Amino acid sequence: MHTTPDGQQLSGWWRRVFARIIDSIIVGIIGLPLTGYFYYQYVLVIWQYLEDTMDAAAAGTPTTTTALPPEAYKWMVPAVLIGMVVSFVYEYLFLTKKGATPGKMALGIAVRLRDVPGLPPGQAVAKRYGFEIALGVLGAIPLIGTLFGFLALINYLWPLWDDKKQALHDKIAGTNVVRT
Repeated sequence: MHTTPDGQQLSGWWRRVFARIIDSIIVGIIGLPLTGYFYYQYVLVIWQYLEDTMDAAAAGTPTTTTALPPEAYKWMVPAVLIGMVVSFVYEYLFLTKKGATPGKMALGIAVRLRDVPGLPPGQAVAKRYGFEIALGVLGAIPLIGTLFGFLALINYLWPLWDDKKQALHDKIAGTNVVRT
């Protein structure tokens, strides 16, 4: 059984995964009133792009591009940025005030400093989230994005083989996810 230095049992990987899924759904619902218009406009642009592409193919002049139309980014970027802010505020407030997000609470787990019991300080929460967001943003950059996307995957899988059950973002922040 894996524990923190003071003996608190560490969370298993699957609990962390299901908590993340629950929290992602909640954050999506919370953020929808702020991002919905941008996503709607984005879908309209993409839909028109697909219709134009299909019409060109039907007319015998197919286009072969993997790039999204530039106007799509006008709507996608604000939606993603707003979503990241909503997600950060959600994580920051719940972790610094309760030690766990609603998803983590539902699964009986919480975040704490590795060596100190209690609520994680704001700096540790910001480091955890900042690392995850940095990987996500860097993953969107052409050419190097694949490398950072792979690193983001490794980050989430890391607790599977780590003796302290820490993801890379936990190591950076000095945190552990523990059973409550």
